[in-house]
Amino acid sequence: MDAIVTARVPAEIKEQGSAVLREIGATPTQLVNAAYRYLLSERKLPQGPKAAAAGKRTPTADQMRRIDASLSVMRLEPADPNGRRPFGQMLSEARDERYAEHLA
Repeated sequence: MDAIVTARVPAEIKEQGSAVLREIGATPTQLVNAAYRYLLSERKLPQGPKAAAAGKRTPTADQMRRIDASLSVMRLEPADPNGRRPFGQMLSEARDERYAEHLA
């Protein structure tokens, strides 16, 4: 014998969830049954994606390599010893150099 479950869900969540259920060819009944099966096997509620933990993180070696490569392209060193060249001029020259490298 089957039982009926009644629940309140925010309308926006229900609409979005119903659209996904249609996409995957499932029904709200299948969703509720799957949720109950999960609860029974895991003894906890299903959790969505977790946000990254706050605090200091150490990048991997590959991430550091990619960061260094990105930063090397972004740096603009002043050409004159006083560092008084206008930023716009330095930026334009750097773009021209980078464009020339891609054409070579």
